[in-house]
Amino acid sequence: MFRVLGLSALLPPSCSQCMHASYYHKAHACIMVFDVQRKITYKNLSTWYTELREFRPEIPCIVVANKIDDIKVTQKSFNFAKKFSLPLYFVSAADGTNVVKLFNDAIRLAVSYKQNSRDFMDEVLQELENFDLEQKEEDVPDQEQHGSNESPSPS
Repeated sequence: MFRVLGLSALLPPSCSQCMHASYYHKAHACIMVFDVQRKITYKNLSTWYTELREFRPEIPCIVVANKIDDIKVTQKSFNFAKKFSLPLYFVSAADGTNVVKLFNDAIRLAVSYKQNSRDFMDEVLQELENFDLEQKEEDVPDQEQHGSNESPSPS
């Protein structure tokens, strides 16, 4: 199982401070969306990206310019994506332009990241998921039987 995280720059940066670190837990890719008709949402990308990298420094991230109803907007240069070498998609949620391609690519990136991750926290979490609790619980009574009558020696 993998998880694609969605962050919306439509929310003010103050909302990012309300996000608990667990929101980013197990994310394998991120889609960051801004509204091309609202400049403030583009400016908010920086705050959201900084927080994302604090909790998930290695996951792939895609920047999405939404509401491209006026095709001229696709000719604009959005430096945020270039600055961080992130893919930029122009989409219209209203008519579906590029939405399926965006999600297909995000899923492909997430699966690839999960299969090839070298992130320390991902490795720790994977070990925890693979930990056989039933086997360990079976081992505990044996240890308790042998050591239950003994008191720990004072140090």
